[in-house]
Amino acid sequence: MKNGFSTIELLIAMTILTMVLSAVVIVSFGSQSFLIGSETGAEAMHHAQELLEEAQAQARKDFHLVSSTASSTEGIYEKALTVRLLPDFLTKEVTARIAWRNAHASTSTLEITTLISNFDAPIGGNTCESSVVGDWKNPAIENATTDFAALVNDASGIYTLSDVDAYKGRLYVTASAVSGANKPTLFVFDIADTAHPALLGKTDNENGAVTSGLHAVRVAEDPATGNLYAYSASASNSNYSTCNPVTQSQCGQLSIINVTSPASWGAPEKYNFMLASSTAPYVKGPSAKGKSIFYRSGYLLLGLVSTGAGNGPEFHVIDVHKLAALFSISSRIVPAAGSYAVGNDVNSIAMRGTYAYIATPNTQELHTLNMNDPGAISLAGGFNAASGAGNGKSVHLLGNKLYLGKTVPNAGYDLHILENANPGSALSELGGFDVGSSVNAVIQRDYLTFVLTNTHLRIYRTDNPASITSWNTPLALPASGSATEPSMDCEANRMYITANDASGRGHLAVIKPGT
Repeated sequence: MKNGFSTIELLIAMTILTMVLSAVVIVSFGSQSFLIGSETGAEAMHHAQELLEEAQAQARKDFHLVSSTASSTEGIYEKALTVRLLPDFLTKEVTARIAWRNAHASTSTLEITTLISNFDAPIGGNTCESSVVGDWKNPAIENATTDFAALVNDASGIYTLSDVDAYKGRLYVTASAVSGANKPTLFVFDIADTAHPALLGKTDNENGAVTSGLHAVRVAEDPATGNLYAYSASASNSNYSTCNPVTQSQCGQLSIINVTSPASWGAPEKYNFMLASSTAPYVKGPSAKGKSIFYRSGYLLLGLVSTGAGNGPEFHVIDVHKLAALFSISSRIVPAAGSYAVGNDVNSIAMRGTYAYIATPNTQELHTLNMNDPGAISLAGGFNAASGAGNGKSVHLLGNKLYLGKTVPNAGYDLHILENANPGSALSELGGFDVGSSVNAVIQRDYLTFVLTNTHLRIYRTDNPASITSWNTPLALPASGSATEPSMDCEANRMYITANDASGRGHLAVIKPGT
């Protein structure tokens, strides 16, 4: 009986021992799996942090370099960066996503999100979505009504459109010529519904018995008051050698208009100024009108048409940090902080740091100007195409690349992609392509270049400038044939284009990606 009892005890003991050993084995292997999981999780965290640090470094160079990236693989990890422009147009939500197969053959995912702000140009900056979103192989005109006269409730009017600026939910459009005196030349639209731009207000910059208006416009806030102002290059054909900006409202190369509340406009606050420079008491000439304009960090860069020998420079830097002081100038002759004689029209302007880039009809199509000392602006470099003919027409900057559009006829490329890492010297060419038409405007978004010709919107893939490919079937503009070229701007994921027909009648098109 005792022997039988001992056998039973032995069996029970062995069962307990087996259970304990099994538990030890499970715990041991489980701990190993946990340790492996901890290690891969830490590596995934490291990869995510690297992606975010790269995005932050790009933002310090150029906020618009920060774009979504396609998935890539490094070892067992799949990495991707998703970037979304927030409604304030100054902040991007950046999410790094890392995925990998874990020890249990299932997928683990790590996501880290941060915010990156546009500290370089918080006022008056570019509000375009830099990431390419949607099917831009098949862009389409979104608004059913493009005839501008119909959009502004003047069916019989003719408005020759010259420029467009999309800024924080509004669209600002200028007309360089109208069909009757005292017709409006600046228009403000609400573009919350991009398919149906809603007119908020319109005004005449001159208030005179003339039909010329504005050539170019950029909008920015006044930091002192928070008011919005439209800074415009005047298209007035006044004789600036004899006219008086105090008694003649059309006598001004620069027009500044308060556009804070266009829906309640009665008589908008507006000022027209002639320009003075260090080399001339005022910039004169039979038609030294405004041509192009650019705003950056409290400074206006204003370009004129060629003034002619001895009539003053064509490029001017104007300090607008203190608008109240500017508005109090009784003579309406504004002193420039700096000027430079180009000797020709200033067709387009861009700026980065202390350098300005201007496209001109000169033999050297691109001028790079050093503005470190605004009182002594100097030519630092630029670009002269070896192919010869073709005037500098449009310019766009993104990171260390500069995009220069030219007019036709042209012996070589119509658009040049230039290396701009060292703006203080001649810019080197990375690549280019022959569009077959004048490049009136160019906008770079991620790996795509949007090119506006006289008749079409063309899109090219240019992330490898040495091997450029056509991206879309060219989208025909709603009008063409006018001597006044089309203009283009971008906000969020829409392109805004103005164009004119042969009679000078303007059209406005909102371009969306295909579905």
